[in-house]
Amino acid sequence: MKKNKKKLIIIGIIIVILMAVFYVLNSKFGITKYAKELDIDKNTDKLIAAAMIESESEVKEKYFDEEFMVYENVGDELYFIVPIQKNVTINVYSAVMEESDIVKDKLIATTNKPFILKCNISDIIPNIIIEIKQNNKVYEYSPYISPKDGSLYVNEYVLNIDK
Repeated sequence: MKKNKKKLIIIGIIIVILMAVFYVLNSKFGITKYAKELDIDKNTDKLIAAAMIESESEVKEKYFDEEFMVYENVGDELYFIVPIQKNVTINVYSAVMEESDIVKDKLIATTNKPFILKCNISDIIPNIIIEIKQNNKVYEYSPYISPKDGSLYVNEYVLNIDK
């Protein structure tokens, strides 16, 4: 009887440890609740989602009935930015033109939550750089309107969720 009790205790401890590991991994990796609500494939390799919006109220109408932080730089274009992966951190920088390159200027915000971004004086020249950090890797994205077709420019780390 004593041996069976020890086995049960050991099995119980192993189950608790496995549950704790699963909880930690599940809470750190995978897609965010916002990505789930947007019905984004859980196996996506995209890090953030973006949409051009006309007004802050459009976010409530089309995406989520919540209030989100608004980060501003000079300009009137509005973008809705949503982290897709749980282990992503976003730094929002103002950007300036130096010679023929757009470079980071001042840090505006750091977040891992969805936000609204107001920026860009020009349709095709961004004045914002979004730095996306994941697992010690850093990627950059600047939202602007593509001169090719007038849609939101996205790169390999960004999913266009315009509805």
